[in-house]
Amino acid sequence: MDRIHSFRRARALTGLALVVALAGAACSKSSTPSTSSSGTGGAAASNTIEQGPGGQLVFSPDTLSVKTGSTLTVKNVGSVPHTFTISGQGVDVTNDTGQTHQVTISLSPGTYPFICRFHESSGMTGTLTVTS
Repeated sequence: MDRIHSFRRARALTGLALVVALAGAACSKSSTPSTSSSGTGGAAASNTIEQGPGGQLVFSPDTLSVKTGSTLTVKNVGSVPHTFTISGQGVDVTNDTGQTHQVTISLSPGTYPFICRFHESSGMTGTLTVTS
């Protein structure tokens, strides 16, 4: 149990570090984030979610904030297929091992839970905050 608690604490600290980094970036000079429609990278690192890093059934980060209209890169770095699903919002992509999808976030500002439909019962969940 200590190993699980340590992993969850490390995951929470990683999410907190991301929030601090995003807040710092928001306070810096204005720029337009780069995105790629090729599906093979090029998006700003802060708009990337990895599925299954280290062979774990997790999203990394599991908490993310983006502006409405921005592009989110969802990359499966694990060894099994995963989904990125925001239930009831028309967002449901499936990534096979090694696959990447670009998802345009056209949701209204708010907080949205996201899941992997295949591994939700194993705790593969997260939270997306959409800002204007």
